[in-house]
Amino acid sequence: MKQQNNREKILQSIREHKKKFSNEETISSVQSYLSGLSTDELTEVFIQSLKTAGAEVIKTGKDIADASLMEQQAFPGNFGVAENGAIWLEDKDLPNRIAPFITEHLIIKLNFREIVPTMQEAYRRINLKGTGFGVFISGPSKTADIEQSLVYGAHGAKEMTVLLI
Repeated sequence: MKQQNNREKILQSIREHKKKFSNEETISSVQSYLSGLSTDELTEVFIQSLKTAGAEVIKTGKDIADASLMEQQAFPGNFGVAENGAIWLEDKDLPNRIAPFITEHLIIKLNFREIVPTMQEAYRRINLKGTGFGVFISGPSKTADIEQSLVYGAHGAKEMTVLLI
């Protein structure tokens, strides 16, 4: 009985202090800001988010050098998310579900008009009944051990390039 009482005290304390430590206002203001951006502005936020995650971005209209060859090898992304650079991929667009995770260099092509501002908007666009598998990918795979050694490619691609078309 004493354990139950202590448990309830702890939960009550969490409830009382939740608002004090909540980021709901910050999240709401970021969502409002991103939702008000133009397509060009969302694209720039998306590009910056991808670069922060370690991906390379090529705008096919400007950086044409190797884009046509890359485009032939690229997986099509359904849509991207500006706030974190995530791209939604579905199995219908992949040769195999495991392909994005075993390739050394992942290339994804995405129409820049298919960028949504936030993950909330992204989740509204996902049709779970229409796909058997889907995944958000926002950059090359990376992990760090307890010695803080950063390793690329441990759980997926070592490099990622996004072709914005």
